[in-house]
Amino acid sequence: MNGAGAPGPEEPLLEVDEIQGNVLPGFMKPTLALCALQIEDAQLAKAWIREIAGAITALSETLESRKRVRALRTYEPLAEGTLGAVPEQVDDAWANISFSCTGLEKLLAGGAYEGDLERFEDPGFRAGMAARSSLLGDPTDPNAEGNAANWIVGGPDEEIDVLLCIGADNAARGQQLMEDLRGTPEGSGMVTVYQQEGEKLDQIGSEQFGFQDGVSQPGVRGLTAPGEYLTPRPIASSAIPESWIYGLPGQLLTWPGDYVFGYPSSGPDPRLPGPLATVGPQAPDWTRNGSYFVFRRFRQDVAGFWAFLAEQAEELSQRQPGFAGWDAERLGAAVVGRWKSGAPLARSPEADDPSLGTNRLANNDFGFAAPSVQLPLEGGGTTPPFPLAQGDPIGATCPMAAHIRKVNARTAGDDMGGRQPSFQRRILRRGLPWGPKLENPEEPDPAEGQRGLLFLSYQASIARQFEFLSNSWMGSDTNPRSPSGFDLLVGQNGEPGQGGKRHAILFGKNFEVGEVVANDIFVIPTGGGYYFTPSISALREVISA
Repeated sequence: MNGAGAPGPEEPLLEVDEIQGNVLPGFMKPTLALCALQIEDAQLAKAWIREIAGAITALSETLESRKRVRALRTYEPLAEGTLGAVPEQVDDAWANISFSCTGLEKLLAGGAYEGDLERFEDPGFRAGMAARSSLLGDPTDPNAEGNAANWIVGGPDEEIDVLLCIGADNAARGQQLMEDLRGTPEGSGMVTVYQQEGEKLDQIGSEQFGFQDGVSQPGVRGLTAPGEYLTPRPIASSAIPESWIYGLPGQLLTWPGDYVFGYPSSGPDPRLPGPLATVGPQAPDWTRNGSYFVFRRFRQDVAGFWAFLAEQAEELSQRQPGFAGWDAERLGAAVVGRWKSGAPLARSPEADDPSLGTNRLANNDFGFAAPSVQLPLEGGGTTPPFPLAQGDPIGATCPMAAHIRKVNARTAGDDMGGRQPSFQRRILRRGLPWGPKLENPEEPDPAEGQRGLLFLSYQASIARQFEFLSNSWMGSDTNPRSPSGFDLLVGQNGEPGQGGKRHAILFGKNFEVGEVVANDIFVIPTGGGYYFTPSISALREVISA
């Protein structure tokens, strides 16, 4: 598998016709549409699922398109007001479907599989997001926008049964597919309770605050056919152990069981397969090739975020030694861990470098624990000659509280005892922004703050992965490493009596200590839910039986 190099880890063959395509390898389309449905007639709903099962996209259907996308990828600026023309070679519309615990209860009731839900051990999936929102740090004040009682979708006693997810290169084509699949309440036995669209804001995939998003997706091990890896491996096979443990440079490879049931998960040694991932010790056979799916609707206070950065940067630069010249952009990079282009502070600590930010062979190549090295590439040459990342054990370059460091300790140790926990906490993110981009946060906002993120993720454990990241790391002022503070981008302070107040520790030019304090949250939860995304066979043979 590794050419002239020594044999690498033996990776499992993925069942490409069974795993839904947004789980692996991900739709990664510029437009997204979600439709939330409530089941009113389970028998009609099962008939509807049988009818549309053939239109649900599998991993095998997405592979060739993903290859074409990689070949055509460009980061040229977009024409004003457009995402650019869809290349003729890539014009897809794909659909996936997921079910909440309450939805599966309705569909399986009275049938041969009715008792199988008792074998699903994940407490998050069984209880639902609204019931566990306080564990995510969401506001407990019943009057707060982010309190589950005020959610737009998925609030208490309003959990979604079925969630349709459409990804498309062309929004109109995606919307047509949604209309074709959704049907009518009379025909499907379901009513639509929520629908929303999202889309890329620019060519590099910036989120609403203006920072490139999705740079550091995990690399997933596994073969899609004998000799063909799911995750590209551009590092020369002669580079050992790097070619064994990375996909793209800096993209640590994790085992597919971290995201999909029925495959080995990550263990103590990243090169060796760990335990088989299951929904529980007595897992039903039909859960193989399934995944847990998280949907979280966020509203982003763009004007408030940039006003906070400007105010705090002025305070730092004027009153704190070592922070002279800091402005909102520089503080924003410290909060995120990257500049707006995606260039990591670890490799460009003084200023943004857009050429680094969009270079997929360099923009994720750093690890915090030790200096990075230049690597040989398959076919000749080496990784790009941008300044190499240096070791950053105390967060002098990339703060411990930076978002990218809060969710992924990389090669550095953490409060859970080393690198293994970081591998086991990774999630596959699939969301897109919703609402119009706010071009100038200092000017009046025609959308009156209505914009944000449709956050989607896949994982093998909601409690151990998504909820852990939200509460134990992003929502902690000490973990995964100190000195840190809270993740000021997404993390929330759910401690009683603190009113959501958050702080973060930064280091100045000569290791001077600075602190910034936020009294408001800028990414506000306004809905969501927890779901199971079954295999294609399970749709036909179990859920609709």
